[in-house]
This record gives sequence, C-alpha cells and structure tokens, in this order.
Amino acid sequence: MFKKIIIPNEEIQYRQDSIDNKYLINEGNRALGIFAAAAGTVVPTQISPQDVCFYILEGKMDINTDDKTFCMKQGDLLLIPKTSAFNLNFIENAKVLTVRF
Repeated sequence: MFKKIIIPNEEIQYRQDSIDNKYLINEGNRALGIFAAAAGTVVPTQISPQDVCFYILEGKMDINTDDKTFCMKQGDLLLIPKTSAFNLNFIENAKVLTVRF
C-alpha cells in the first residue's frame, strides 16, 4: 500500500520560472498531484489523453478550453474531458490539486 502525506503550504512553493509539483500517485494514465504556479505563469495549450480534474486550493487562475474561459478561484472544481484542448493562465499565485484518470 502506497502512503504519502503532502502538506501544500510546507512542500509546494511558488517559483517565478517554473511550476512546483508533487505527486501522490503517478502511474500510467492515473495521477493525483498538487502544483503551485506564480501569478503570470502560462501553461501552453495541451490535450490530455485522460480526463483531468482541477480543484483550486488557493489563488486564482483562468482555464481556457476549446470554447470557454473558466475564471477559477479557491474551492472551484473543473473537469476537462479527455481529448479536449486547454491551457492555464495564473492570475494570482495558485495551488491546485489535479486528478488525471
């Protein structure tokens, strides 16, 4: 049995030049992790072969999909279906829980 504790405020830091991430699970097409990105960070458009769920732990970010922009804040949850194009734009420093399945 795999066990690991991640405390976002202690282990995940904002970096101006990259995204900090920690994974609880990262096995093939399944992943559960937390990442932090500084305000102004942009993640280019990508297409995931799995469904991806984003849960905002703190901060604000925009998630742009094929046809809509979602303005996300703490407590918001968004599921992006597999094979959908999306990109991320961090409005504030943000920490995000992601689930890929």
